[in-house]
Amino acid sequence: ATSEYIITGNELANQTITVSTHGLHILSRPMVICDTQRYERNSLLFAVGFVLRRNVDPRPFWPVLSNLSAIFRSMEVESEFLSHYRTRPQVQVVLEDILVSLNSKQRYCNLLFDDANLLNLHLFRPPPPPPPPVPDYSVPILLRPEWQLQLYDCDLAINWIVPQIDGCKYVKQISNSTE
Repeated sequence: ATSEYIITGNELANQTITVSTHGLHILSRPMVICDTQRYERNSLLFAVGFVLRRNVDPRPFWPVLSNLSAIFRSMEVESEFLSHYRTRPQVQVVLEDILVSLNSKQRYCNLLFDDANLLNLHLFRPPPPPPPPVPDYSVPILLRPEWQLQLYDCDLAINWIVPQIDGCKYVKQISNSTE
């Protein structure tokens, strides 16, 4: 049932597709290269993808997948890297190297394919969720001496708010007095 989303027709080409099923996230980026002279069926259809556990956030993988598919596309257009019988076995080796590199602690991959093609991928962690809102009745306290905060003289908000923090006023009072 998921094969329709891994390699699709032209309608979903160059789109990142995420399917979540059976405890997995399946990320796919189908690509189409149309060339009536080079290919028997007038185009080459391929997809690059990742399979992740369901508890892993797939969002950091989207730009990596986009870059990887763009590199494979350009290498195919320039040198038939995916379709030529001599270079086709190298695709498996490259994909295994990418898998090992992205699963390492550094979470990046640098591969030199040839003199003209270099692959640089970096998997960034997603940003943390935003902190919960501060209730109106919370009383702020300074965790640093006031003189250290005055070093940030370019920040007008700090200059307005810090003098109001005295350990007694709550957030609503401070916000009303700084308006």
